[in-house]
Amino acid sequence: MESISFQILADLGLIFGVAVMLALVFMRLHLPAVLAYLGAGLVLGPSGLGLVERTEELSLLAELGVVLLLFTVGLEFSLSEARNSWRAVLLGGGLQVTLTILAVVAALTGLYRWSEGEMGTDWRTAWTWGFLLAPSSTAVVLRLLDIRRETKAAHGRLVLGILIFQDLCVVPMMMLLPILAGGHSEESVGEVVIRGLILLSILSVAAVFVVPRILRHAAASRNREVFLLAVLAIAGLTAYATSLSGLSLALGAFFAGIVLSETQYAHQAMADVLPFRAMTMCVFFVSIGMLFDVDLVLAKPQLVLLLSSFILLGKAGAVFLVGTLLRSPPRVAMLAGLSLAQVGEFSFVLSGVAVDVGLLSPQDEGLLLAASIVSIAVTPLALGFFPRMLAGSRLLDPLQRRLEGRSLQPEEPSAQGLRDHVVIVGLGVGGRAVVEAVEQIGIVPLIIELNPSTVAYERERGRHILFGDSTSPEVLQHAGVRRAKAVVLVLSDPQAAHRTAELMHTMAPHIPVILRTRYVDEEGAERAIGAEVHSEEFAGAMAIVSAVLRRCQAPNLDEVCDNLTRSHELLPASEEGVLGPPPTHATRSTEPPPSD
Repeated sequence: MESISFQILADLGLIFGVAVMLALVFMRLHLPAVLAYLGAGLVLGPSGLGLVERTEELSLLAELGVVLLLFTVGLEFSLSEARNSWRAVLLGGGLQVTLTILAVVAALTGLYRWSEGEMGTDWRTAWTWGFLLAPSSTAVVLRLLDIRRETKAAHGRLVLGILIFQDLCVVPMMMLLPILAGGHSEESVGEVVIRGLILLSILSVAAVFVVPRILRHAAASRNREVFLLAVLAIAGLTAYATSLSGLSLALGAFFAGIVLSETQYAHQAMADVLPFRAMTMCVFFVSIGMLFDVDLVLAKPQLVLLLSSFILLGKAGAVFLVGTLLRSPPRVAMLAGLSLAQVGEFSFVLSGVAVDVGLLSPQDEGLLLAASIVSIAVTPLALGFFPRMLAGSRLLDPLQRRLEGRSLQPEEPSAQGLRDHVVIVGLGVGGRAVVEAVEQIGIVPLIIELNPSTVAYERERGRHILFGDSTSPEVLQHAGVRRAKAVVLVLSDPQAAHRTAELMHTMAPHIPVILRTRYVDEEGAERAIGAEVHSEEFAGAMAIVSAVLRRCQAPNLDEVCDNLTRSHELLPASEEGVLGPPPTHATRSTEPPPSD
């Protein structure tokens, strides 16, 4: 027992040491840290130096990382948001899973019949491959969206809804695999659904009557360890109860996060869990990297490349089609497709079941793992490159114009009669504050928003609001930006904000554009195109400076703040300003993104 414990500690030390060194190198090259963790797994695993084995204990830590990730996502995903996102979950997720499975089945069975059995597979194995390729990686996608601060963006909400549906489909797929192989499933899907509904009812009651009282007593103890243990106990027991109903532990942790999100202790729970999540997520990505079989790739490089390309292009295209059918703007649908283009961790679980029942050979499983890891490695690179390309070009404009007639509904209040109004893009916390402020001084706001439920609600209140993507010239023209006093961009998607500011500079350079960024080092690019930029980072620093000077009873408080603001505006964002150098992307906080 002692030697096993020592070996686990030694393995974790090697994993964290190599992961840190590679992460520092990768971030110097402006590459995501996720790729560094996958690389660490490749270096330490059987295909590399063979210093670490993918033991049962490491696999358990990796699974714990996925559980904690979905728990923190649930903390940010309130029940009110879940009610508003039913279209993304049921319609978006249902369409994506169905289209992906049918496309795989049609391609493989058609190839099998065309080649008279020499290529492709029969219908049973084709359905198996459809099940394996339908899920995307919840751990990879949500981590990337969290790093990019895009969880609350329009494409982030669509991605989250589809991921939830995918995870719900894993259990029925596991039950159908033995049936496809000619065997019998131990229980029906209906029994699992009934147990799941009963469990959700119990969780709903607990969220209202039980959980708040437990956390209130734990918080009253004023002992952080006791509070943390209470949070972990609620998460663990909920995940365990969900697993008893036939669903996964990770999905149970997501439900536990939703339960806690309805309490006033959600933010403290998030802060306490984040360090554990960071550690276990590193182990998860390293363990995935250990699965990469270099010998197989060298033996069959064309086949691995072909399957990887089919996965990336096919899944991205399917999600893009789903987003278009749900009337998402082309740019939102494209970003959602890029985010979900890889194969997920639950596919590895399904492949093990498929091998056990004889639907998949061990060689095919190795091929799937190799192609899956390639797709996971390509995803962060695609998300880093394509949004910049789409933000600075008009590649999607023809499609946007084709869909615009459906996006802009005829019953919308027209902006033709408006003049000297203020156009506000984005209706989160910041956007609502701007809307209420301009209304109080007698100026009419016109809002551009991508959330259909928000558009319907604000329209019922009599506000001028358009459903559309602000990166489209037609939407901006429909909003009457050339007759406006100002355009205010309060968006969670920085690339969309930059693209909108560029369009405004082209369409109406005389109209002031006021833009919000999160960090100081993001201001330079927006100022270069003529926008007035306000970063949350500098605004928070100035609020603290003002509070300190007020506490010190400084006689010239306003003068000092004005001098600091002028000095900040005169310096390029990349240079060291009056408040010190801006933080780099590598040292930014892992706090949850703002709600808007």
